[in-house]
Amino acid sequence: MKKFFAMLLVVTMIASMATVVSAADTTTLTTTVPAATYTLNIPADQEVPFGATEFSIGNVTVSNTAGFAEEKNLVITVTYDSFECENTSTVIPYVLCRKLPAGAGATSELPSGSNFRFWGKNDGTTYEQASVRKVGGAETHYFIEGFYLKMTSEDWGKALAGEYTSTITFTAEVVAEDF
Repeated sequence: MKKFFAMLLVVTMIASMATVVSAADTTTLTTTVPAATYTLNIPADQEVPFGATEFSIGNVTVSNTAGFAEEKNLVITVTYDSFECENTSTVIPYVLCRKLPAGAGATSELPSGSNFRFWGKNDGTTYEQASVRKVGGAETHYFIEGFYLKMTSEDWGKALAGEYTSTITFTAEVVAEDF
């Protein structure tokens, strides 16, 4: 009986020292990139005065930005249609424009479907104002100072009586761009 227990003890010790060895030939690495975050601030609903040929609607800004970088930007696409009236067949067309500082050298009109950017910065944020970026030589940002509508007196004159509405839609998308 002593031999049996001695043998059992030896087998148990040998089994406890045995190691299972498995050789893997790959290493898998994973990481998670969190989504960029932001708050897009757009102009409130407004009443455009009859006959106005230019009308300021305010600015589009962004706040509380995080998770951005150079070449990782917030692109805003703007879409809109002419003023329309439910009870008439006439429309009042307009063009959305951006107010740029003097010397920016860029077009101010933003036809429906156009976009503008909030450029990412190395500190993980974006500029608070959208801008037009001039590339070549020293990089310069011309910040958009606001948006306005341009309409013509002729189009106002053609419109039949009624209440007209138009909606401007701002669609935001975080994109990686190499400019």
